[in-house]
Amino acid sequence: MSGEQPHLRPIAKELGDFIVQTASNYACGGAIPIHRNVEAKERTSLSAPPVVLRWDSLDLSSGVAKITLPVDPSNPDDVSTLEKLIRDCQPASFGMNGKEVLDDTYRKATKMDRSNFSTDFCPYELGIIDTIAQILLPGSKENIHTNGVKAELYKLNVYAAPSGFFKAHVDTPRSEQQFGSLVVSLPCRHEGGQLAVRHAGHSTTFDWGNASQQNDEACIQWAAFYSDCEHEVLEVTSGHRITLTYNLYYAPGRGDLADNSPAMDVKSLPLYAKVDEALKDPSFMTKGGGLVGLYCQHAYAHATTEGAKALPSALKGIDMAIYSVFRSFGLDVQAMTVLRHDISEYCNDDDDVNEITEPIQIGDEVVNKSFIGNKDKGVVLGGYGAAEGDLPMETIDSWQGDLKHVAWIRGPSDVNKNFGMAYMYGNQHEVDFMYTSLALIMDVPPAAERQQNA
Repeated sequence: MSGEQPHLRPIAKELGDFIVQTASNYACGGAIPIHRNVEAKERTSLSAPPVVLRWDSLDLSSGVAKITLPVDPSNPDDVSTLEKLIRDCQPASFGMNGKEVLDDTYRKATKMDRSNFSTDFCPYELGIIDTIAQILLPGSKENIHTNGVKAELYKLNVYAAPSGFFKAHVDTPRSEQQFGSLVVSLPCRHEGGQLAVRHAGHSTTFDWGNASQQNDEACIQWAAFYSDCEHEVLEVTSGHRITLTYNLYYAPGRGDLADNSPAMDVKSLPLYAKVDEALKDPSFMTKGGGLVGLYCQHAYAHATTEGAKALPSALKGIDMAIYSVFRSFGLDVQAMTVLRHDISEYCNDDDDVNEITEPIQIGDEVVNKSFIGNKDKGVVLGGYGAAEGDLPMETIDSWQGDLKHVAWIRGPSDVNKNFGMAYMYGNQHEVDFMYTSLALIMDVPPAAERQQNA
């Protein structure tokens, strides 16, 4: 008999069913304590300084105004500055049928557009955006293969007592790349104003209010959720609920920068000058151009379906540098899985590249070329430096390969090796093994064409 208690079975099933539902993971949030001095900062692993806001005051004589949150309620100047911030905000509208509508029976709040204020609060520095990328991106409906999130500041909103609220609604994404919203509650004393988020029959409530909250207990609180979630702000009963709203977009993240790193100048990479020199040299790839191969130096899950989908975006270190530099010269560069003998050795010679000249025996046929084909949506190469061997033709056929020639600049690394297949050959039924590695394959044009494009 099973050791499971009968009365636990229904709830265990419910829990299991809930976990496997993609709808169960639609929102996340957290709280970050405020520290006012070094001692307070050292008491916690994660904390944030008070939040500074600067804005263009409607009072022209005041110019730019400034407030530090949380305010000291016993300080008249702090209270006066907070009241000034409230006065300088405008009534908040909402979208309906493609139009911006003002209706305080549906939404009672004020706002300040991002062009009118600035803040030193940064959700990236506090790990909020990394958390969102880790929690929400894997379950997004679009299934876009990216691990990065861009948070774009949208507005500052104030829900004030009595009766600041926003009825249940669903936001309209501002572009196809937007997948959600981030709401950050700044440290300002209030009660009520809970954020209720609902999705596919589930509901989560974020309660950020605490009228008795003291300065040394203040914190920044936040919530992020998908764009298709219904959400509402319940009535604020005291104080001021001040929030920053960000639109969340898919964006390249770490390891996702292939062909998309505007902050980096490829020419600054040490490799760039060497590649430029090689491509300008007519003695490089003299036989009418062709395929140049370099085995990657880092380990990747290239043998799995998901790992293959992540390439070339998941390239890192020198491998990403190689990819970026060759691409910057307009060359076609592909990350490919390589099938090779474990007994193969890399043989250096005096040439710029190691042209494969060792024969590869396939059945009764001996060839001097590598074989390239498709397997699980990835291109597969074989025969790098392979010694003579009786490799069954049916094995090669299973990889659907066309025989092509690859000039290898660098040999494989053991760190970048996955088991590929085992096979038997000969009368003694000897067993041999082949492994897969990841390589970058560049299609280099003839020297004359390179000179024209230089």
